[in-house]
Amino acid sequence: MNTLPSTWPLVPIGAICQVGAGNGAPQGDAYFAGGTYPFVRMQDVGRCQSPYITTTVDRLNDLALEKHSLRQWPAGSLLIPKSGASVALNKRALLREPAYVVSHLAVLVPGIFIDPEYLYYLSCTLDMMRLALDPAYPSLRTSDLARVRIPLPPISEQQQIVEILQEAEEIRRLRAEAEAKTDRLVPAIFDAIFGSPSEWKGGPKLGELVQIVGGGTPSRSVEHYYSGQIPWATSKDIKTLYLEDTEEHVTEEAVQASATNVVPKGTVLVVVKSKILAHTLPVAITQVPMCFGQDIKGIIPTSGIAPEFLVYSLQAQLGRILSRARGANTEGLTLEALKSLNLPKPSSKLMERFRVASEEIRNLKEAMVTCNQMGFLTSAALSAHAFSGQLTAGWREEWYHNLSDEIEQRDAALMEARATFANSRMATMQEMEKIWELPTDGIYADLNREQRDLLSEIERIVVVSNYRRYLTAEQLATDVEGPLHRHPQRIESHLSFFAARGLIIPVSRPCSDSTGPAFAACYRLPVTKKRSLKYDDDTTGIDDDIRGSLMETQRNLAMGRI
Repeated sequence: MNTLPSTWPLVPIGAICQVGAGNGAPQGDAYFAGGTYPFVRMQDVGRCQSPYITTTVDRLNDLALEKHSLRQWPAGSLLIPKSGASVALNKRALLREPAYVVSHLAVLVPGIFIDPEYLYYLSCTLDMMRLALDPAYPSLRTSDLARVRIPLPPISEQQQIVEILQEAEEIRRLRAEAEAKTDRLVPAIFDAIFGSPSEWKGGPKLGELVQIVGGGTPSRSVEHYYSGQIPWATSKDIKTLYLEDTEEHVTEEAVQASATNVVPKGTVLVVVKSKILAHTLPVAITQVPMCFGQDIKGIIPTSGIAPEFLVYSLQAQLGRILSRARGANTEGLTLEALKSLNLPKPSSKLMERFRVASEEIRNLKEAMVTCNQMGFLTSAALSAHAFSGQLTAGWREEWYHNLSDEIEQRDAALMEARATFANSRMATMQEMEKIWELPTDGIYADLNREQRDLLSEIERIVVVSNYRRYLTAEQLATDVEGPLHRHPQRIESHLSFFAARGLIIPVSRPCSDSTGPAFAACYRLPVTKKRSLKYDDDTTGIDDDIRGSLMETQRNLAMGRI
């Protein structure tokens, strides 16, 4: 397990950010007519390529602000969906300007010790579904979000991390842009060599240069027909220009018993019957022998005719082809309509020129796809290195002396705010959460959500941070966030519940307050093989495992379980 740098404490989000939620949207067009104040809805989050929201679907007007109590959030606030399917989609966004926010969004306002863009990139690595109350209907509580612990480098190191991640994002953007431009190269070269369809007068018809074969579907009632090795294509497979495999495969027996045909490598498959023909014409060039369904026609070129020549001849007259498809009674392209399509004159010299150019571009695109796939993997590795401290290790060592004052000020402020933090060994938030995940059986079975949250928080306060060995309800009421904050009586009730089950152990400690009792009641965690704590008195807890086992047995006997 990787270690975090000693200058990177794990800190609850709530200790370094203000955590809240938006307001309900005003109902009625009157509140948005001519509005000038940005109002962020769920669909605005993740809509832009940059981390920042630059535009919103709606803007509020002065009437909305007069009639409703709405909170405006400052620029730099991070927005995270807290309910609905968007929780699982990992959408995030930063406010470029002050804005009002819908209630389905959690809002994190960064404090002075965390850079907004660092918080944004880090939050993109967190799986919020782990905090969801019900995975089937995901929803997050802001109190749970505030308790999530994140690594907190010095602010200048955060900015260094952001700079590196932004450079990597720019490289990925340029790659995607180059790939899109490459897609437009072949049609442009085809047009330069063969001209537009209006210049093809006197050229051959498609049916004169190719053999067109139909497809068919082997009987679905014969299950073993679909257990073979021959690729069988349907319209859902025609998604890339070069088709190497299909979702379904059939046997030779299935081909013989149906209307489908096996066509050779280099055949152009055209979807001729589908609602998709209302706006596009799916085509693909087979890279292996295969067969296909009845909604597809196979165009087998004669010798000397490149399949790419046929593909771009069809794409060049796309409008005419789609109009024929929409006008057909069968809602598709007929065989006769295909055969009658015009083609440019296939001069062997021009054909070879186009073949060489299209092959070079194909090789270029394949290299770009491979590069982009590697870039995606590199991006994931980059994030992992960024938020474990490895990415800036050299920079941190070089600038360590300049960071010392910054680190000291940050830690002093965190201590003053009584934020529990630690120089933890955990490299990721997922690892952190997994370590403190509570069982759901045995003595943990009857714990409700609030009790489980409190017990997890006690584990973190005592074990992770080495912050405190002994606990009281009054102390916990100031440390924990959420519904139990400043509610010592409710916490005391939960602590008594824990103690009755052996989850914590009640003890008496000398009280420093001379006006009160000489000893005060408090609690400590049991000492187990997994949790070895050093106490400054003789309550070493060497029998805590045995004590817990006995209490569990007694409880099960009392409840009739054994």
